[in-house]
Amino acid sequence: FLILDTAAETGGSEGLLRQGDLDGVIKPALDKALADGKWVALASHHATSSLGDGTGLGGKQQPDAVTQAAWVDFVGGYPNVIFSMVGHSHENRVKWVTPTAGHAFWEVMTSALADFPHQIRIVELWDQDNGWLMLRTTNVDFSAMGDAVAEEGRTLGTMDYVAGWAAKNGPGTPEDRNVELWIEKP
Repeated sequence: FLILDTAAETGGSEGLLRQGDLDGVIKPALDKALADGKWVALASHHATSSLGDGTGLGGKQQPDAVTQAAWVDFVGGYPNVIFSMVGHSHENRVKWVTPTAGHAFWEVMTSALADFPHQIRIVELWDQDNGWLMLRTTNVDFSAMGDAVAEEGRTLGTMDYVAGWAAKNGPGTPEDRNVELWIEKP
């Protein structure tokens, strides 16, 4: 796993990747993994579609912000990147991300524990010994029994969802929840 810090230190709600971090940290780590023959799973709070220039909700524009398209094309240059785990939007979503050149990859977003459907996601990676990997993701409900704070949180989150205050896309479609994704082995 390569964990990416996409929080903007200058404020803002959207994700931020800076060119200096890409050149000085991310690229060397991915180059080493590629040279060592290792598969890479990316993990970050923000999805590709949530990356910006630092201006979101109170932030300041960063002149060296990496654009969404530049990020996707950069990742597409690493065939050993097999998928990306993301969050931020509080919904279950599975998306095939296609760069302008290079290889495409899966982006797997998981809903938030704080909002309906209050789930976590188990991720399993299987080498099928036939040139393919299978990424299995399973959404799981957690137990709140005996924990008054967790029970209250789940109740309030469900009320927000049912009342229409919270977005209705949290659970995602059935194709976004318990899925088996096929990845050609790098």
